[in-house]
Amino acid sequence: MKENGLELEILLLVLAGLMAVLAITSYARAAPVKLPSGIVLDLSQEQVDNIKNQPGVFYGAERADMLSPGDVVVSLPDGLGGGYLYGRPEHLAKGFSSVGAIQSTTTAEHLFVKKRSCLWF
Repeated sequence: MKENGLELEILLLVLAGLMAVLAITSYARAAPVKLPSGIVLDLSQEQVDNIKNQPGVFYGAERADMLSPGDVVVSLPDGLGGGYLYGRPEHLAKGFSSVGAIQSTTTAEHLFVKKRSCLWF
């Protein structure tokens, strides 16, 4: 009976170690992504892949100059495969919120709109 308990403890330690390694490697693969507002978020490849699959969010390997009015572009660094995420600010906000990169979609839309100066220059 003691051997079964010891085997269970060893198994739990191994599983805990594997989970720690996975957490560390996923964090190590995070890369900074600059939003149109200038705010920088650290995203993992898994988060970016999930954002790409959200409704209203599009991905392209090259920057497109012709977008629909109101669409914005988020450039992805080479560490995350490069390319660009496109979409309306509200769709990007929902995509980033769905992976926990931002807190709320209703207050986060401003993150995807380029900040403009109130000055005339």
